[in-house]
Amino acid sequence: MAGTIRAQYPATLRPIRINCSGRVTPSLMMRALGRGADGVAIGA
Repeated sequence: MAGTIRAQYPATLRPIRINCSGRVTPSLMMRALGRGADGVAIGA
């Protein structure tokens, strides 16, 4: 939503769009954490 209202967010934040939050698997979240992410947030 930040992109549609042209809101600014930190450069360290990397949004990844997925068509459905049900498609987010635990392995996807663990991969993000394994690559150095501090956390994973899913908004539906």
